[in-house]
Amino acid sequence: MTSMTADRPAQGAADQIRLTDEIARELASSYPVAELAGGGYLAGRDGYAVAGQMREPQLGDAVRRFGRCSDTNDVNAFYRREEELGEEWRERRARTIAKYCAPCPVAAACLELALRYPEEPQDLAVRGGATEESQLARAAAETMRLSAARGRDRAPGEQRTERLTAAREVQTLARTHIGLSVEPKYRDKNHADTRAAAGRLKELQGQHRRATGWAA
Repeated sequence: MTSMTADRPAQGAADQIRLTDEIARELASSYPVAELAGGGYLAGRDGYAVAGQMREPQLGDAVRRFGRCSDTNDVNAFYRREEELGEEWRERRARTIAKYCAPCPVAAACLELALRYPEEPQDLAVRGGATEESQLARAAAETMRLSAARGRDRAPGEQRTERLTAAREVQTLARTHIGLSVEPKYRDKNHADTRAAAGRLKELQGQHRRATGWAA
């Protein structure tokens, strides 16, 4: 695997380039979080495209390991205090964004997590450089995309359950002994059901291997 920083265009050129969904998806699925963060692909305009293609565990790992706020005890800096005046909060919020979010190499991952799995409106805080108002507006504008992303997050667990269910079905049918005393039509049905269940299991395993980069 080549270095991402070596492959990345110079800053001036990058300003003129927008990652397509296809390229963003390839980056998210091909490179570890550390390289994405180090290559500048989880911040700024490119970051939003790549983070949108990542799964929840990847996003969480990025924020925990590389977030500028991950080792701070100043958690309250990201939240509005009770009875804090609006102007006072906006000024303090701007300082928080400048100190933590602006230089953060994974700000886009942080924001994507906040949009995908938001807190209640009254509990919102600064995330990935975005204010509470900005997060609400973006979430409303990207409802379909965020719903699809949550579906992709759930897919691995659901697919694993489906594979386990198919494997149990094969085992159950294979353990069903139908001797020669049973009418041929019932015996043939059992054999056909077993072959069909085994074929379904093989299909599911193949889909999983292809999705994770292994040859089926």
